[in-house]
Amino acid sequence: MGGGNLTAVFCDTGWEHPDTYKHVNDVCLQMGVKLITLKSKYDFVSLAAHKKRFPSTNARFCTSELKMKPMIDYVLSLKESCIIIQGIRAGESTARAAMEEECMYFKSYFQPNKKGRTENYRSKDVKEWCSQYDASVLRPIFKWSAQQVIDCILDAGQEPNPLYYRGFSRVGCFPCIMCRHKEIELIAKNDPEMCQRLIQAEKSVGHSFFPPSYIPQRFCKNKQYPYVEEVLEYVKEHTPDMFEPEGGYACMSLFHGLCE
Repeated sequence: MGGGNLTAVFCDTGWEHPDTYKHVNDVCLQMGVKLITLKSKYDFVSLAAHKKRFPSTNARFCTSELKMKPMIDYVLSLKESCIIIQGIRAGESTARAAMEEECMYFKSYFQPNKKGRTENYRSKDVKEWCSQYDASVLRPIFKWSAQQVIDCILDAGQEPNPLYYRGFSRVGCFPCIMCRHKEIELIAKNDPEMCQRLIQAEKSVGHSFFPPSYIPQRFCKNKQYPYVEEVLEYVKEHTPDMFEPEGGYACMSLFHGLCE
């Protein structure tokens, strides 16, 4: 097909499933699109260790540090205007539904949010860059349903991320801190390597990966919050998603929910 001047940009959190890395590379090769992989100075685990805690629904520093900042750095490295195409759907979450189909990429630096604040990361550099160039955001599938996205992928002779076929609803970061009980159950029963990666990450950070309310406290040895091994045992024996993570789910999509 040939990508022309199109470049795929992948923000690698260092916490992706091996199949996701393969999928990203395969799609770009098949479509003839150049792939640029961006990385923060941290990965997911080292960032959590630095913060002395894992991210949560109310403190999603993983997104800002591992995705947003590397992308801002990349855009600022360009010496020309650009159009950034994002595969975001309004139906994924309330927060995404509030976004626009088209906007200025650095809009948050010039227009205050509801709290009256503007973005401050590399603010001086952003404003200087914007005085010479323009970065616009297009979200072409913003109003699409999940099924329309799948149909488009299949019609193009491509395949969705294979993790969707296995029952996972979130495939960006694996597992995501907001993953559903059913997803942890799938990992517990079918993926011992991912189980060990979770256990090791928790030991490295010295903090529970899951929020206090992820499973009932009576199943936690300390009667306060669960450790990975306790959650893995719990989901094998109990109905998945009887209890939600603290703050609920940002994305309630099931098969082919396409959160990423």
